[in-house]
Amino acid sequence: MNGTPKKNGSSKSSLYDRAVRYIMDTDASPDHSPDDIHLLGVTHEGYRDTGNPQELSWPEHFSVDFRSRIWCTYRRDFVEPIRDGTAKGYTSDAGWGCMVRTGQSLLANTLSTIHVGRDWRSPLQPRTSSSSFFTHSPNSSPKSTTRRKASISSSPPTPFTSAPTFNTPEEQARYAKYVRLLTWFLDIPEAPFSVHRLCFAGRDLGTEVGKWFGPAIAAGSIQALVQAFPACGLGVSLATDGVLFQSAVFGASHSSTPDTDDDVPLGWGDRPVLLLLGLRLGIDNVHPIYYSTIEELFAFPQSMGIAGGRPSSSYYFVGAQGDGLFYLDPHHSRPALPLRPPPPGTTELTDDYYSALYSTLELQTYHCDKIRKMPINALDPSMLIGFLVRDITEWKDFRRRVENLPQAIFSVQDERPLWPSVDLGGDEDDDLLALESLPSSGSEEAHPSSQVLTPRAVNSALELATYADDPQSSVSPLTQSPIDNPQTPARVDSEDSARSSSGNKSRLSFLNRIRAFGRSRTSLTLSNDGDGK
Repeated sequence: MNGTPKKNGSSKSSLYDRAVRYIMDTDASPDHSPDDIHLLGVTHEGYRDTGNPQELSWPEHFSVDFRSRIWCTYRRDFVEPIRDGTAKGYTSDAGWGCMVRTGQSLLANTLSTIHVGRDWRSPLQPRTSSSSFFTHSPNSSPKSTTRRKASISSSPPTPFTSAPTFNTPEEQARYAKYVRLLTWFLDIPEAPFSVHRLCFAGRDLGTEVGKWFGPAIAAGSIQALVQAFPACGLGVSLATDGVLFQSAVFGASHSSTPDTDDDVPLGWGDRPVLLLLGLRLGIDNVHPIYYSTIEELFAFPQSMGIAGGRPSSSYYFVGAQGDGLFYLDPHHSRPALPLRPPPPGTTELTDDYYSALYSTLELQTYHCDKIRKMPINALDPSMLIGFLVRDITEWKDFRRRVENLPQAIFSVQDERPLWPSVDLGGDEDDDLLALESLPSSGSEEAHPSSQVLTPRAVNSALELATYADDPQSSVSPLTQSPIDNPQTPARVDSEDSARSSSGNKSRLSFLNRIRAFGRSRTSLTLSNDGDGK
């Protein structure tokens, strides 16, 4: 037993282990539920009897859609470690970064819907069968956080293995936008939505680098990084105490502050808005009265899924069928993909460049071949819910759907209430009535920086026009937006950003304390997007 096993025996053992894991995994086989499947706002038919009792497969349209969703997982072998005043730093987020990755997945699929289109289907996924455990696949491997030698080259792949075949220039253009979007999430400090930047944004909101994010910290970090990278063409508005305010949503839809009087209500602006709601719908488990509402949320055309869970067990839920939820599991460790510089002298990054930037094998690690489903009663009550609203028509439709939910778990109001600023004193612990609160920029616990993004932590992605290791290259993949309109504003000055940078030196008011203590459902309060005075 102490010796090195023979190669043949090792191969048989590995095959046996994969077979056992597959059989024991209750999520591996599709069920025969005839209920409709709601996947991020798109409805697919459930199982239909074909007369073949041996047929075990998910509905084709659903499976292709599921495998086209962007899936962010643990990564290892970071070229640049995540450092926060320590000499060693982190070269992997395995073990603590699952909420960071589910937050990335929610944001990545939101941006994909905007720039690539919700109807886009990835040409990468292989057509696997139910016996896929006999062959290794980069996106069907079991959970593993074991550190292995990086196997991904920093050199560009050969054109013969890097991109699928395109029937039309439009297909290639969409594929190129998809690849360009993925570069925004690479595990390097320069990428605008990398794990590095999310960690530093979370640090400025009170969570140390290397510590697990809660839903509120994830939401605040996403908002901060989106505001720092306006080229993504998105605004973010956060709910306060389970309430979305129309005035804040409209403000986030403007890429710049309109030249109007403060008393004049804003209309919808020039960009989509990601709505983020941090909620807790129970103590240890989600209360059963909310089941039907959660299932209904995935049928909203604006649905961007749910990220959440307790430490070390966060998942990204993308769909519902009956009493089951489909999800993407971030607890798989893979080598980090490098950012490959363009050829020397490049002045414009074309669709051909992006189409050949990464091999299909590399890009498959951002998609899951294995469809997983869990019962809704296993859902953790702490969650971050996302919705994408692109215009005033969708906003009105969203409000109507919220009003018709079977059981309200959040609400929408026109304006923020003007709560009186009353402080009756009391213990510091009284300020912790909310499940998860963020230190304000004026509190003693806050990070010394008065901004969510410090110059040391996050440099503007728009300034990254050259590569340090390739001075001949004059353009960076990270600085080019997939938006066709070249007149993307260079800054964000919405109502949300103004609130996030302003001081908040007062503690919870007496009325807010009573409201927080007495409400039947506990939400995650974000001090950088609320009136928490």
